[in-house]
Amino acid sequence: RALGHGAFGEVYEGLVTGLPGDSSPLQVAIKTLPELCSPQDELDFLMEALIISKFSHQNIVRCVGLSLRAAPRLILLELMSGGDMKSFLRHSRPHLDQPSPLVMRDLLQLAQDIAQGCHYLEENHFIHRDIAARNCLLSCTGPSRVAKIGDFGMARDIYRCGTWGGGKALAPRGFCLHLGGRASYYRRGDRALLPVKWMPPEAFLEGIFTSKTDSWSFGVLLWEIFSLGYMPYPGRTNQEVLDFVVAGGRMDPPRGCPGPVYRIMTQCWQHEPELRPSFASILERLQYCTQDPDVLNSPLPMELGPTPEEEG
Repeated sequence: RALGHGAFGEVYEGLVTGLPGDSSPLQVAIKTLPELCSPQDELDFLMEALIISKFSHQNIVRCVGLSLRAAPRLILLELMSGGDMKSFLRHSRPHLDQPSPLVMRDLLQLAQDIAQGCHYLEENHFIHRDIAARNCLLSCTGPSRVAKIGDFGMARDIYRCGTWGGGKALAPRGFCLHLGGRASYYRRGDRALLPVKWMPPEAFLEGIFTSKTDSWSFGVLLWEIFSLGYMPYPGRTNQEVLDFVVAGGRMDPPRGCPGPVYRIMTQCWQHEPELRPSFASILERLQYCTQDPDVLNSPLPMELGPTPEEEG
């Protein structure tokens, strides 16, 4: 069954049997590479397969298997039937007299799940570069949901360009942003796309990426979670966001966001990278929030916001 179209080709749902230590069939998402593709697409596909196959963590989408030697080339990933976090949050907004089905503990759990995955990447000296709700997937939409990091396209581009290492990455040459519009990604001069609204100043001004780049992005992800999927920096164009952040501007808290959670966001948005918390520290602060009755008992906002179509 076709699930949609990915960065390279069609993505299908399938079943895998005969896995070591598991006799039952496993549902998977199958990413495909068309036989007729450019050498660059082939290299990117192989690089993404190499990256994701190296990870083993409960909050990173698991690579079940690879078929890379001959066409059709395939990447088999665990099926995340809950879809992406951004869509889930938007569908969980209140409607008319119907409150959100989520409570504050649900939002904190989503944040903790992704922070756990980011902590694993940080410990392994891996820079993701694109931590955002659209790139996080859910095992299901019910109460037993688990959130996982599920897209490594930006990290793949850094590996391909040979500029990653030692905990720091430099953007490839030709780093030039075209900042029109309000979309999630913005085109760079050499064709790559960059998520400016999730990036710290040193990343979009100098092309420097470190683990503290991911800390900044996680702060924006927290804002997405506690706003139930709003676009960050509401109403601002790409250029306005860049100017605003460089001048020291930061987003206000989402309506109804508990103070301790917003403080984590602002700590992640420190201008100096070394002042931003590590993910070990972020996890500690989130854990404190889960033990704070004032945080847990905070109601989610009841007001209606713009529709996803209006937000873009």
